[in-house]
Amino acid sequence: MIIEQNKKNTLLYAMITLVAFVMLFCIVVFDLRKLPHEEDFLLDNAIAYWVFRGICFVFCFFVGAGDVYLFGQLFSKEPLVEICDEYFYDNSSAIALGKIAWSDMERVYMKNGFLNIDLKKPDVYIAKKNWLQKLLIKWNAVLGYGDVCMSTQRFKNEGEKFIGEFIKRKAIDLN
Repeated sequence: MIIEQNKKNTLLYAMITLVAFVMLFCIVVFDLRKLPHEEDFLLDNAIAYWVFRGICFVFCFFVGAGDVYLFGQLFSKEPLVEICDEYFYDNSSAIALGKIAWSDMERVYMKNGFLNIDLKKPDVYIAKKNWLQKLLIKWNAVLGYGDVCMSTQRFKNEGEKFIGEFIKRKAIDLN
């Protein structure tokens, strides 16, 4: 089973994140306190304003990185997901681990609409990723998600078919 990229949805997500990036970038770059405004805690309190700008800078970085990923997906020829007898291939996110052998999977479970996979030796797969991807994978683990954490929203039209194919090859804990 192969699920291809949905280019229209990817373009929509990319445009939404681009607008969010531009808004955050403007908050970080321009001094909003110079704009005419009523008395406001955020704009009139220097500490609150700089904390707010710092938070916006962090979000700007991650939204920008996500936007680069989404625009890259628009030109990708790779399928979003592929399930075959030998392996499972994940290309559904910026932290996707790629081709994973069924024998390397230890536990498969659903949590909050995400398909999660715990791997027997995750370091083999994670070692191929850059520092930011490794950081995001660690954050997922801290939040209680698996080594592979895939949103089923990305392919919602074929989600039931995908979960059915996955269940055929690997038992899923639906709790």
